[in-house]
This record gives sequence, structure tokens and C-alpha cells, in this order.
Amino acid sequence: MKPFLTILTLLFAFTASAFEFTGKVVSVADGDTITVLYGKKEYKIRFQHIDYPESSQAFGTKAKQVLSNKVFGKTVTVRWTEKDRYMRILGDVYVGQRWINVEMVNEGMAWHYKFFSKDASIGAAQTKAKAGKVGLWSQPDPVAPWEFRRKKSSTSKAPPEKGTNATKVFTTTSGKKYHRDGCNSLSKSRIAIYLQKAKASGFTPCKSCNPPR
Repeated sequence: MKPFLTILTLLFAFTASAFEFTGKVVSVADGDTITVLYGKKEYKIRFQHIDYPESSQAFGTKAKQVLSNKVFGKTVTVRWTEKDRYMRILGDVYVGQRWINVEMVNEGMAWHYKFFSKDASIGAAQTKAKAGKVGLWSQPDPVAPWEFRRKKSSTSKAPPEKGTNATKVFTTTSGKKYHRDGCNSLSKSRIAIYLQKAKASGFTPCKSCNPPR
């Protein structure tokens, strides 16, 4: 019976150590991502529960500076249970007894990432920072970073505005002219192309269908 208990004890110890380690912070990528050197290997840590303003948002650069002052070059303890889709460790980061995740929210340098976290302490920290208009909450209408990214993504995928850049014409695999849709000179091998690109590629307008110029 004792050997069995010993194995269980070792397994428990291994599991516990696998989810907590102490190392030195060797780089700070932004306001919620750091790299920690543990042994001879570096691990990228994405802070659990929080999301920082994007670098192009107000307080984005400031958040990175604040986090760097807190942890860069220091020994930290990382506690974690999972990784994200980029294989970064999702962790709670401590310097001594200080919980850096909650400190960043307390100081208005990060948002509580409610979509992925229901942590009451982080939520309370944001409520307090917001009431005190600390950090990013000093802005009249701060935009959450996930909303900022969503809007930026939808803008980048928006269709071209009306005009020359959005006007479509048609060419063929063998011809040197561009045409309107339905032109008798087009064949089944017709290729749709934007007018600007057709002109830049050396195609000239068909005299029969008189396409846009």
C-alpha cells in the first residue's frame, strides 16, 4: 500500500509544480504579455483575466511601460492552468506577494477581460479604478481593446469605395483589351479585374463595348 501512496504523492507534486514556476522576466512585449526564463527555456506568458489597451490606443504605450517597471528583470512566480491558441501560458503573475494582474487593473492600465474571466477581485479592481477615473478611465469614453480590434478588423475588410478602384471590367486569357460585361468579344475564359489594375497591366479599352476609362 505504501508504494502506491508514494506514487500518488509524487504525481500530485509533479502536477502542482507543472502549474507553478518561478523565473526571471527577460522581456515585456506589451501591457499583458511577458517572457519568463525558467531554467534554460523561455516561456511567453499572457496575463490571465485582463486585456490591455492596444498600442495605437490611449494608454497602450503607457501600460507597457508600467508593466515593464513592475516586472522586467525581476523574479516572478507564474501560476497557470492552460494555454491559449498561440500556445502562450495564461498566467497569474506575482512579484513576491504582489499580484501583478490585479495591480494593472487597479491602476487603470488594463481592462477586466470579462468574456474570459469572472474573477471577482479583478472585477472589483476595475469598478474602483473606473469610479476613481484612474488611468484609462480618465478618458471620457474609453473603448475596450477587444471592441477596438473588432472595429479595426471590420474596417480592413470593408469593400472598396465606389470609383475607379472599385469598377470591374473583363479581360480574356489571350486578348490585350478590357471589356464591359456582355461584350461580344468576351469568351468563356473571361477574367474579372478592377479597372485600375487592367490599365496598369497595359490593357486598352475595347472599341466595341466602350468600357469605363
